[in-house]
Amino acid sequence: MLELKQLGFRYPGAESAALENIDLQLQPGQCLGLLGSNGAGKTTLLSLLSGVLLPQQGEIRWSGPRSLALVPQQLAFYAGLKVRENLELFADLYRLRGAERRERLDLSIASTALEDKLLRRAERLSGGEQRRLNFAIGLLQPASLYLFDEATVGVDAHSRQLLLSAVENLTASGKAVIYTSHYLEEVERVAQRIFLLHEGRVRLDVDKRQLLGDEHGLLLEWPRQVPPGLDALLAELQLTAEAIPNGIRVAALDGHQLQVISAFIAKQDELPSLLRFGRPSLEQLYLRLNGGRL
Repeated sequence: MLELKQLGFRYPGAESAALENIDLQLQPGQCLGLLGSNGAGKTTLLSLLSGVLLPQQGEIRWSGPRSLALVPQQLAFYAGLKVRENLELFADLYRLRGAERRERLDLSIASTALEDKLLRRAERLSGGEQRRLNFAIGLLQPASLYLFDEATVGVDAHSRQLLLSAVENLTASGKAVIYTSHYLEEVERVAQRIFLLHEGRVRLDVDKRQLLGDEHGLLLEWPRQVPPGLDALLAELQLTAEAIPNGIRVAALDGHQLQVISAFIAKQDELPSLLRFGRPSLEQLYLRLNGGRL
């Protein structure tokens, strides 16, 4: 439904391009997790897709009419209006009528748990409630592609789960989503593909399952140093370890190997300050790929 070919953009006076040679294909029902540190080009990419900026290089191709909705990081509603009035106003702007209007209003309100806030002025909402209203306005708009730009900043844990479920429901209903957030556990939950930008270029574009895999690894750190004898034990177990400050990382091991290493640890005078076993998280992999920078 959406294809980017050699997309590029440079801001006036900038020494380097904000985006350069970006290729991307996005299909209905797919959620793309857009990652990158500050200045990587994420906001520029979203601005180009939403029409705020025009491409200076390459193409943005739509397989049908351009149809997208944006849930921005900035609050985008009328503070002096009540919640219901804001939603009705945006329903008018989106030209929603009849049964579709009622259905989309009901869905956006239920998805963001705003039922008991409809008569409250937006300026009187808490920060998290304002985020939920921002989210509801974005969900209200009929679109084939939804863009979420740090949309859950400042939202409490319960509300965050509610909003993430709303994103999952969008892809389940066949909508495409581009989701960017510094909360990497959110991206890990909702995205099927990971798209990492670094200094305006694509660093990684891969299926999430391929990136995270199914193998279980081990991460160990000690307060001062790795205990003597651990290297020899790993060699005996035919395991290869990556050295990290005051610790090791083993990419994959089985239950027997884990049991032997655990017995060795239990005999030491000093226990590890960190012991983590399981599939690597997106945050761990992202920090390694992006040089430790969020």
